Amino acid sequence: MLNFKKIIGNQEQIDILYELLKKREHNISHKIIPSIKQHAKFVINHPYRAWYLIKSNEQYLGSVYIQKNNCIGISILINQKRVLSESLNFIFKKYKPLKEIKSIRPPYFFINVPPSNKKLISHLKYFGGTKVQVTYSFNSL
Repeated sequence: MLNFKKIIGNQEQIDILYELLKKREHNISHKIIPSIKQHAKFVINHPYRAWYLIKSNEQYLGSVYIQKNNCIGISILINQKRVLSESLNFIFKKYKPLKEIKSIRPPYFFINVPPSNKKLISHLKYFGGTKVQVTYSFNSL
């Protein structure tokens, strides 16, 4: 069974999240690891509706958060169906999607996944996730 610890931005959590960030294999939001100072500022002032560390026994496995646009972010080091399933069930039981705002926020939770993370894509499909879009980024034009 997993434990979920709400992020409050203390130094212990900043350090744990930084170690998890450095071990992350797939990224969407950054290409270069931020400095510990930049990371600490982000954790303390995070823009998320809710953010949790995922822990099993004495080991931190990753984190899960919900953004205000109903996007769930999940980053787990051990990409197991059980960890994903328990993490999603925790979020779904504790939170409901925020009300839809046309063209801004859908009425459902969604998860963005790097295309390189084939295992997570497979697990999300297994749990009934449906592909709703493909997103492209442009560094500069």
